[in-house]
Amino acid sequence: MRVPTHLIPGLSALLRYPDERTQALAGSLADVAMATGHPCQEHLEAFALVARGLDLRELQELYTRAFDLTPECTLDIGWHLFGETYQRGQFMAMMRHHLQAHGLEEGGNLPDHLPNLLDLGMRLERQDAMDLVDDCLLPALEKVIPALKESPYHHVLQALFLIFTVDRKPAEASCAD
Repeated sequence: MRVPTHLIPGLSALLRYPDERTQALAGSLADVAMATGHPCQEHLEAFALVARGLDLRELQELYTRAFDLTPECTLDIGWHLFGETYQRGQFMAMMRHHLQAHGLEEGGNLPDHLPNLLDLGMRLERQDAMDLVDDCLLPALEKVIPALKESPYHHVLQALFLIFTVDRKPAEASCAD
């Protein structure tokens, strides 16, 4: 099965604070995923169904509850890897450097924010992108996904996790449903 990396920019957008395009994006990503036959499609369809049933304000509240109110669910990857330590500061400085070197803006978020790192990964050489996934993104997702079980955003992160792990050995895909 071919890994649908073309879904990653859309997932990055879904993991940013919702705006007037989020619901339509959720639906179109679910449609594209369905065409791939990849296991992530089930999770993208589930999230699209929820997003379609909410107005923008409700979706924004859902996002805030999911990612901003509980540290265990933050999308700031360095926090999951290093906590509030000096190493996290070093990690953020390194990510800021890489983002700038690849012409990417941080937006209103920290440089270690998951959508920023997904955007960066799409611009890196293949091996560097795989290292980013293996060393940073997967360890953080393995912590966040179980903490988000009650949120529809769990589906977005689970879809991302499956994109990164579906073709790996079962022992390496510990957060898969």
